[in-house]
Amino acid sequence: MNTLSRETVQYLIEEKGTKIATVDFIKADGSLRVANGLFKPSSHIVGSDRGVMQGEAMKQRGQIPFYDLQKKKWVSFYVDKVVDIR
Repeated sequence: MNTLSRETVQYLIEEKGTKIATVDFIKADGSLRVANGLFKPSSHIVGSDRGVMQGEAMKQRGQIPFYDLQKKKWVSFYVDKVVDIR
């Protein structure tokens, strides 16, 4: 399964802004997951200072924080495991 380049992933995330995105990525167990959510929360989803710091630490490790609308919580995936963002 082909994955997107880091540059393409970053570009697509910036293009989405606060719009809902669908992300296909490879989970740690090797299976494919499709998630709907947000990369940048809208004003009604408020994160704490601790959450912001955790998000920055995740980015340093190559993880992308993502608010999953179905689970109603923040999840993450690795930038080098993304198959598609739409």
